[in-house]
Amino acid sequence: MSVISEADFVDLYLGEDFADAKGLPGQPRRVEAPAEWRADLERLRLQCMEKQAASQDPEFALIDDGVVLRVTQLLDLNGKPVFVVSKSSVQIRPLDTLGLPDYLQDALMSEAVRGLIFICGEMDAGKTSSAASLVQARLEALGGICVAVEGPPEPYLHGRHGNGRCIQVPVSRRRGGYEEALILALRTRADLLFVGEVRDSATAAQVIQASINGHLIISTGHAGSVTQGIERLSALAQPLLSNARELLSKGLVAVIHQSLSKGTDGSRRVTLQSLLFTGDDGPGIREKVRAGKITLLDQDIANQSSRSLWSDQ
Repeated sequence: MSVISEADFVDLYLGEDFADAKGLPGQPRRVEAPAEWRADLERLRLQCMEKQAASQDPEFALIDDGVVLRVTQLLDLNGKPVFVVSKSSVQIRPLDTLGLPDYLQDALMSEAVRGLIFICGEMDAGKTSSAASLVQARLEALGGICVAVEGPPEPYLHGRHGNGRCIQVPVSRRRGGYEEALILALRTRADLLFVGEVRDSATAAQVIQASINGHLIISTGHAGSVTQGIERLSALAQPLLSNARELLSKGLVAVIHQSLSKGTDGSRRVTLQSLLFTGDDGPGIREKVRAGKITLLDQDIANQSSRSLWSDQ
């Protein structure tokens, strides 16, 4: 077992003649990495050099004893590589522990559902953890193939899950980034696509178009609320899709917003807000999106939340 995969740290800085660590227990700032790490650090630095040489990308992921390490390569003043290594914080959990309302979880796990499931929130709110948990739950329950397009990968999903399988594809800037990786993924006729993050116009446009063409897509993005998530998708796609809102109104299955708060005892609590597009109120919700009346969706969000509370009692 690698000491690095077991260690608790925020970042490692691996240079040609140094190895520094940030965030070690009791040592929040930079310290030299412990001497007992030396052999594993040298092995890791060589792995980084080999992976970067092969991919020619400044960002990539490595798997160390089943732990996903995200790596960013910098070049110092002398043109020497410095690899900044961090552990993925993604945790794949049983779906019923995420706090989704029963009606929403049932809809997301339906074998017949097609379209876009968009999970949004601020940075470090657990969006990718929830998305990966949903991917794994569907593969275990329903089987099939998932192609996960991420840049770089964060959750470790690659391989078998029950009767299903996930094929993780790292996004390469040198090979066209998300746009090219998504084009290839969409040609595979996979049962499920997981798109790590929608953060540019090309990705937004492709995800929205695919959502109305019989694909099931799970993706994440930055937004401060459900309605802001819908507006962000529309705004990102608009330069390439003049009818982005109309397509969104047809393709969305659900938008879930996550926020994370810390208690006085240091505990972390996730709060969810959601909007499902497939229920009896779906046609009215879709019309509001199509017409650009996004702010009116707040009432639908409240109504669905209220119904969930009553049904749980």
